[in-house]
Amino acid sequence: MVQIIHKSPNGDIPESQLFYGSIPDFMRSSKFANNDERISVVDYDTDKSMSLARVFKVSGMLRAQFFHTYDVGKKKDGDDHPKVIFYVGNTADNLACHLALHDLGAIISPASTAYDVNDLLHQIQVVDASLIVAEAARAEVARQAVAKAGDQFKHVKVVVFEELLEQNRRVRPNLIRVAPIVHLSKEQSYTTLAYLGMSSGTSGGVPKAVELTHFAMTSNVLQTAANAPNLVDDDTVCSAVIPTSHIYGLALFMLHMPFLGAKVVYHKKFDLVEMLEGQKKHRVNYWVLVPPIIVALAKHPIIDRYLDSIRANLKTITSGAAPLGGNVVDAVQTRFTGNTKGTLPNGRRIVVYQGYGLTETAPIACLCDPLWDNLNVVTVGTLVPNTEARIVDENGEDQPAFEVADARALGDAVRRGDKIPSGELYLRGAQIMSGYHKNAKSTEESFEYVDYKAQGLRHYQDRWLKTGDVAVIDNFGRIQIVDRTKELIKSMSKQVAPAELEALLLSHPDVVDVAVIGVWQEEKATESARAFLVVRDAKVDVVAIKKWMDEQVPSYKRLYGGVVVIDAIPKNPSGKILRRLLRQRKDDVVLGLDVAKL
Repeated sequence: MVQIIHKSPNGDIPESQLFYGSIPDFMRSSKFANNDERISVVDYDTDKSMSLARVFKVSGMLRAQFFHTYDVGKKKDGDDHPKVIFYVGNTADNLACHLALHDLGAIISPASTAYDVNDLLHQIQVVDASLIVAEAARAEVARQAVAKAGDQFKHVKVVVFEELLEQNRRVRPNLIRVAPIVHLSKEQSYTTLAYLGMSSGTSGGVPKAVELTHFAMTSNVLQTAANAPNLVDDDTVCSAVIPTSHIYGLALFMLHMPFLGAKVVYHKKFDLVEMLEGQKKHRVNYWVLVPPIIVALAKHPIIDRYLDSIRANLKTITSGAAPLGGNVVDAVQTRFTGNTKGTLPNGRRIVVYQGYGLTETAPIACLCDPLWDNLNVVTVGTLVPNTEARIVDENGEDQPAFEVADARALGDAVRRGDKIPSGELYLRGAQIMSGYHKNAKSTEESFEYVDYKAQGLRHYQDRWLKTGDVAVIDNFGRIQIVDRTKELIKSMSKQVAPAELEALLLSHPDVVDVAVIGVWQEEKATESARAFLVVRDAKVDVVAIKKWMDEQVPSYKRLYGGVVVIDAIPKNPSGKILRRLLRQRKDDVVLGLDVAKL
């Protein structure tokens, strides 16, 4: 079959201009790395601030501690790249800690502070952790997870982040000098892992560890900057309210922004009022957000108190991690500026638009410049440079670009049921993951492999990532996500695997069979999990089962979509749940919604 390969309308970055080395060396190559005057990171809670030059000084002291006290980088037992779980909320010190660990050759696996003992236990086992850096509030959870992991992981140490920072004051200069720094060759940067990001993968299932190399992470900074040159510069001030345990927040707030000279204001956790106060205090002009927060900007009455500051400073809002409706964008721009174009009386614009990516794409695959003439809010932008795409339909045939004058017309065509050249989005590029750690089967299933040497292609053009998302690309190169083939639920911008919730529900004595799907809640701009239950008998209190379930999982995994009692779970002959039939059901009696508040 003929392949139709779509490319970035902005062309590729020459190979000579990509970076080949470690993430710390990449950050050292920033023109702001030695500037001790320009503030790079700010902690909203404490007002602590550091330049990028100061970040590197702190990083050197942390490197000495990790090496001399915790043996990171000593290559014990043949382990050149120890795996370190970073279980800490957003702080201005996170970047220094990551740089220190990477300089010692460590591989970092960020963990959400929403994780409970079982979530963290799974991550310890999947990534083969040898050390956990935990904030004080989560240290006991980390210790319990290590204890539960068994003898194989009894060597895993838990380091309290705040204590580590306090001890930094007493690190002697000679200890810093003798703590090694690992530099990578060009070839090593292709294969040396920097991060193991937890993801349920492109096909759903229990969380897997995504292997992201130093080359993938640094390339994505350059790809994004090339595709959106007016998005971030040395005048940018950004609020970091998205967790840096998520690749979306980690890459943007800890790599992209500091490298390009922006100031990042770190919020420990999301709080709408604190985000607005931070915007006012620091004159934030760029928000990187997720759809539920953008819905709040459109609807919450408290926004009115901050409109003067927003109108005076804000330039851009980028939405990611989940789809954002065009009507929400219109509502926000109208509230901020008085019109759907986002144009203020002085002619300046406040632009709200979307990007697209996955943990598997480190994370950005699609984005466009906020000042691009062909920007359309219902699309996720264009492919970034050094990234290619195919649109493969259910028959395995590649689809051409869709000829359309207005990207919003595509939505109308979908609703009418018109034939459009849509299909699963395949991607390949410099930022694509190496695979799923210790999971050859999932890796094999997620890629279509290419004999790149025989075809004279670059090393990162050796395979196509099957994203599991159904998309269409138009004649302007804009990509619109039409649907999702994967079963993964995106609740509150976090990934939830239905299989995980089903396994837990099946452990309840009154549950005979179960299936979980995601249901969209327009008013909250998020998916929520809904369970379909086959119960032991008609007298069973299914709301009590829901409450039992919700008490055992983090907030984003709870059954906010309610529960439905049915006679049998629809399955195919091999036993696979037919979730599409559950999604098509109408007029179900949904129980438990009265206690399901986000």
